[in-house]
Amino acid sequence: MNTDKPHLKKSQYTDCLRSLQMACEWLSIYRGRSAQYIKLVREFYEKDERSREHILAYSECCEIIDIYELWEACIKNFLGLERKIKTVFRKGPILREDENPDASTNRSRNDAFVYLLAGKLIRAGLKVVAVDGIVAQGINCHKDADITLDWSGSAIDIQCKRPQSQTALIERVKEADQQLSRTNREGQKGIIAIDCSPFIRPPEHLIEKDLADDAEKFLASSLGKAIIPTAKIPLRADILGFLAFARAPAMIREGFSSIVSPRGNPFKYIRRDCISTWLAIPNYRASNSNALRFVFQQLRTAIHAH
Repeated sequence: MNTDKPHLKKSQYTDCLRSLQMACEWLSIYRGRSAQYIKLVREFYEKDERSREHILAYSECCEIIDIYELWEACIKNFLGLERKIKTVFRKGPILREDENPDASTNRSRNDAFVYLLAGKLIRAGLKVVAVDGIVAQGINCHKDADITLDWSGSAIDIQCKRPQSQTALIERVKEADQQLSRTNREGQKGIIAIDCSPFIRPPEHLIEKDLADDAEKFLASSLGKAIIPTAKIPLRADILGFLAFARAPAMIREGFSSIVSPRGNPFKYIRRDCISTWLAIPNYRASNSNALRFVFQQLRTAIHAH
């Protein structure tokens, strides 16, 4: 198992608003959930609004910002992908807590995970040749996986899943395995990528810790506990293993303000943060599990360089 310290996204709220506005302008989005986040984040800080939407909007918009920053410079290499990302930015409920899989309102965030991972892999210097049915310009390859990498002339397909609950995890893994077997070609490998964000924390709860490091460790531990038992499911030798991801909002009670409480004690300063972490679990039955380790190493390097 390969693990790494989670990534803590820190920024001033004005930086967040600026980036979110640039993301919306990039795709000419003036309504929908991305545009609504601008209003919610501003009202949280400037008007002290504290509805559930106001409290969780910051973490929700970080995914939008990440996708924008990853794809803004290279979207032209994948003709047609811009339209799909625009749909992700516009559609879906404001909060993941309000997703309804029966009505497919979780589709936008499901697709967002595909674009997030593909963008991270490109940022890591890996050769992504197809994303969500869109083949890179100048490339001739199949397009029936969520993401396809060119690995020294051979294809590695990645199927992405975003289960809504811990109990649905095994079912989604089996579904991904079946999809990879259908796209299997001679010499081709596969990876199962899982976004555990929908169930890694209780609905409408934040990770509340005194220190950022404590919040990071808690998220990494939670992800490991969620995914490692599932990773024990026997996989075919052509499946390299799992890439697992989680994102969660956090409230960090670190540092002291100059404001004094009625009892004479300084109030602790509470900072909103967004934490994300990745975990790689190789399939030791795979003929080349080193490929997954390399992909994860490149991914980790790109995250921290960014």
